[in-house]
Order: sequence, then C-alpha cells, then structure tokens
Amino acid sequence: MTDRHTLVVLFTLCTFGVPRILAASKNIPKWKKQACEAPATQNESSHYTCDDNGDMKCLPGWIGDLCDVPICKKGCDPIQGYCKRPSECRCKLGFYGEMCNKCIALPGCQHGYCNNSFECKCLEGWDGIFCSEPVCHEDCHPSKGYCDWPGECRCRLGWTGDLCKECQPLPGCMHGTCSKPLECKCEKGWQGILCQIPVCSEGCHRDRGYCRKPNECRCKVGWWGKNCTQCFAYPGCVHGTCNRPWECNCKPGWGGMLCDQELKYCETNNVTCQNGATCVSLPEEDGNYRCLCADGYIGRNCEVDKKKVEIVGLVPPKPSLMLLKSTTTTPSTVSEDVLLEGDDEYEEETTKPNSSIVSLVNENESLNETI
Repeated sequence: MTDRHTLVVLFTLCTFGVPRILAASKNIPKWKKQACEAPATQNESSHYTCDDNGDMKCLPGWIGDLCDVPICKKGCDPIQGYCKRPSECRCKLGFYGEMCNKCIALPGCQHGYCNNSFECKCLEGWDGIFCSEPVCHEDCHPSKGYCDWPGECRCRLGWTGDLCKECQPLPGCMHGTCSKPLECKCEKGWQGILCQIPVCSEGCHRDRGYCRKPNECRCKVGWWGKNCTQCFAYPGCVHGTCNRPWECNCKPGWGGMLCDQELKYCETNNVTCQNGATCVSLPEEDGNYRCLCADGYIGRNCEVDKKKVEIVGLVPPKPSLMLLKSTTTTPSTVSEDVLLEGDDEYEEETTKPNSSIVSLVNENESLNETI
C-alpha cells in the first residue's frame, strides 16, 4: 500500500513538476486555508463545514468562496429579484410577482404597460405621458373635434359632420346656413332670426296679406286681389262698394242696406218741396224722400217759416203741446201769452182759439215728428 502511494506521488511530481504544485498551493487564498485551519473562526452564521482533509464545503443552499451567497428560489429573476436566504425570491424596486418577472408601470399609467420599472408604454390608440389621451380619427379636425375613445371623432359645440369640419347653424334655424358656428344666414326668400318668416311677393299688402312660402300673397279674411288691396263688400250688396270688409257703400242713385233700391222717388212722384227746397230721393225705410230747405224754412216739405215759429214760440216740442192745451181750454189766456204787444196781424178772441195759431201748432207737431 505504501509503495503504491509512493508511486502516485512520484508520478505526480514527474508529470506536473514540483514548481507547478508549489504554484497551485500558492493560489489558494490565505483566508480559505485559515477557514479550516483555525476552527475558532467558524461560528453559527457560517454557511460551510470543513472535511477531514481541511477543505471547506458549503452548506445546502449556499454558494460562494465563503459560502455566503444564498441560492434563490428556482425561477427567481436573477436581475429583477434577489434573496437573503436560500429558496426565497425578493423583488427589487419597480418589480413584483412570485418570480419578480413583472414590472410596476409608472403611477397613473391608464392605457399602457411596461417592460422596465416605472415605464408607461402606450397601447395602440393612446398617447400622452400616462397614455390617457385617445388618438382620434386620422382626419378629425384637431381643434373642432375631439374623442373619448381611439378612432372616433366627436364635434365641439358649433361644429358638425363626420370629421367636424362643417359649422353648425343656430339651433332652430329653419331655412338658413352658416359660415361660422351658431350662425343663421337666411336663404333667398326667407327672413327672421331663425329664417322662419317667408318673404311675400312684391307689393303684397303688409297688414292685409301674408304668405306661407316665399313669393306668394295670401289674403286675410275680408280681402282679395293680387296684393290683397281690395275688400269684400257685404254679402248681397248690389250697387255698392267698400273701403273696409263687409261694408256696402251705395253708388249714386242707389240706397238700402244692400244698395238694391233705385233712388228716383222724387222723379216718379209728385213731391212738393216748398219755398225753393230741393227734393232728394231716399230709401223706403228712410221715408222715400227728403226736402233740403232753403235758409229760413223748416218742415218735411219746408213749408214752415222759421220767423212765424219764433213769433208764436213753437220751437221745442213740449212748449208747442202746452200751447195747444192752452188754446183749447183758455183761449183768452192764450191770446195774451202768444200774441206780441203791438202786433196788428193777430186779434184777441175770447170765445174760440185763433185759427192761425192752431194751424201753426199743427205744422209744428208735424215738424217735430219729422225731426
């Protein structure tokens, strides 16, 4: 046995040479030699043991020259994770997960992800530091449109259209267009704030006519004609005209409510208008005729001389009746009251009324009835 050991030593010396063996022994760190040569240096926190040959051997779960490096949990990310004791996996700042293979995105990142810690890489259709701004439709107007979701195009107030490039008229604008938001420029033939009033045909009466569409003229009740300037006479009006609806103003020579009575009573009847009076024919309901008296005469036929009436005192109706009563009861008194002093045309009578006075009284009563 000794011979065999001796042969191995000689073979080693011959093969590697003494210098090489000495060099290898020099390469062993001094602290490693001392780790097992001085047992007092090993304590409870040491993670190795020394074998019979004085070599250091790491405990399970530990590696390294001094066996002070723990072996982390299998699969733990070697860059993003670490461990302080064997079989655990602690994550570095910005990473998480059982194997520390997931990164923590930038706080506030809404529609993004990360490859590195505190990163925010936006998903398709999103933009901004926090990936919170949607990317609108490619041709959506940048200032007149906006979007709440990628690819859409919503219009701001006052704009419309698929790409928000068209202005929106004033709400309620009926027959108008716009060149800027909330405007209502009327089309031809329309007017008003909302372009809702049609412009009637030229010449259409402002008060008597109206229109529902441009360039027409509709007449209000009671009016007619191209421009609604002619009125409708009263229904049944024969020989009359009107200035306002439903009138019947008779033409010369005609009378009656419907102007259907020819006024020729004076010509066809022997009407005696006295004292130079003029006869005027009237409708039947107005008495057939009228005498236009000359100055100084009254009565239906202008037969009463105003001077005589004033002398007798028969101007108002009531005094004339009282006078008649006096003459029939106390003729002597009447003669004194009626006759003027110094008037030679009348004589005093005590037995019967004066015939002239009675005649004048009758004429005055007839006059009062006419008036």
